[in-house]
Amino acid sequence: MNTPLIWLKLGLTTFFWALMFYLGKYAVAYMSPESISGWRFLLAGLVLAPLVAMREGLDWQGLKKNAAPLLIMAIVGIGGFNLALFHGLRYTSPINTSLIMALCPALIAVFSALLTGERLGMRQQAGLALGIVGVVVAITGGSLAGVLAQSFQRGDMYILLAATCWAIYSTIPKRFITGLPSLQVTVGTVSLGGVLLSVYANSTQVDFFTLPPLGVVAAIVAMGLLGSVLEYIWWNDSVRQVGASIAAMFMNLVPIFAALIGVVLGQSVTLAQIIGAVFVVGGVWLATTNSALPVPEFDAAKAKS
Repeated sequence: MNTPLIWLKLGLTTFFWALMFYLGKYAVAYMSPESISGWRFLLAGLVLAPLVAMREGLDWQGLKKNAAPLLIMAIVGIGGFNLALFHGLRYTSPINTSLIMALCPALIAVFSALLTGERLGMRQQAGLALGIVGVVVAITGGSLAGVLAQSFQRGDMYILLAATCWAIYSTIPKRFITGLPSLQVTVGTVSLGGVLLSVYANSTQVDFFTLPPLGVVAAIVAMGLLGSVLEYIWWNDSVRQVGASIAAMFMNLVPIFAALIGVVLGQSVTLAQIIGAVFVVGGVWLATTNSALPVPEFDAAKAKS
């Protein structure tokens, strides 16, 4: 297992995710969340499926064997997550979005324990806690009053639903997918999700076939290629190799990358955000640099007992 490469993939995945917040926030001002999600994953499926077919072929037998969990992953992790996220971006602030999405590692750890029996070691638990503290410090300015002052509206509930959907999506493969490589899992979920979202958007939204501004088209293409093809390939591959709970540690980097992108766009960075970034990076380092870090293995007999 090439561990440094896995960490690099996870780091880039979280960077693409942070970029998606900006692209998504821009796109929902001109187009419905349903249509954005539909075109994003329809494009991703049309690009990804032929690439995988030419590279290694499509494992139709394996895809058919795992049809049920793949369908659930497509509905929850592609459809549910993206619809909830884009609807949330319409109604809530980036501050609340980052804070709520920072719950993903904790949610994934809970679902992993329930579904796969996966447990975190002391270093990973400490890294998770340190990362959550860092995110809260960065977002609230290090003030407890900043946490208590957060008002949770409809948009916040959408983001919480998105975080829950992602946690479920991330824990399904290790428990329910058998004999199917992570790339094939990605093809199955992205393609199914693209079809389902497109059908849903076309039947419920009037703007699905309406040409948006060129900037929105570019944003959807970027989200489809970077935020869907590469992001989902690298995420699923990493989850299969190191487990959902360890991979989820990197999600605490999303607000940090978002802040860095904001700097490039002319936004200022506060001292609290810098301190929070140190905590977050420290948490990820603590959780992933132990040379004796075990790769979680699923024990079917234990799970059934």
